[in-house]
Amino acid sequence: MADLYDLLSEGSDKRSPQEKAKQQITIDILTGEIRPGQRLIESKLCERFGLSRPPLRQIINQLASEGYVELIPNRGAFAASFDPRRVEDILYLRNLLYPEAVQLAIERITSDEFESLMETFGFISFYTPTGDTDKLRRLAVEFDRLIYSACKSPEIKSSLEKYDLIIRCIFQSSAMPVNYAENLLTEYKAIYDAFVSKNSSQGAEAARKHMFYSTLRIKRKA
Repeated sequence: MADLYDLLSEGSDKRSPQEKAKQQITIDILTGEIRPGQRLIESKLCERFGLSRPPLRQIINQLASEGYVELIPNRGAFAASFDPRRVEDILYLRNLLYPEAVQLAIERITSDEFESLMETFGFISFYTPTGDTDKLRRLAVEFDRLIYSACKSPEIKSSLEKYDLIIRCIFQSSAMPVNYAENLLTEYKAIYDAFVSKNSSQGAEAARKHMFYSTLRIKRKA
């Protein structure tokens, strides 16, 4: 079960140096710290993250396979562009896959996974009246992560985690809309209730509505 006390605080970081470097480079590309088309200088990245060239090149190859980096023969690795059209495509794909993940998760979730989901939803309910959007954002990430794991589809899980990361990074500096906490609770409650009743079609419909309103919030912030 996920330790939600760690989730709500800094917690302990058990990632390897390579995993930390990969995530930070990804975030830098998505937030514009590394500009679209900017070349990734291996020597500087090795120095920054304390890595030798072989593991760094492995990271760059992974980022290229995931669409964050473009490899140009005889020239090097360059940051990919996430222009509005690409982001729109990502939102569209996320909207398609999320209801599928919820429907499969309701059908396949284990008792331990459901206990974690119930606990996370309890934290969302508890923190909603406080208006603490930082905690609620982190709890929303955990709620969705549990659904992705419970759906037992590595392809859906990896795709949705990628789309969520891209969306969070690109829109991170935008202010949250009025009634964000209350609306999020309402939407997640509808999804959670479908898990309680074990009604996968109800869950998929609740998930579609959540994606619709989530996309509206994102576009209003853009």
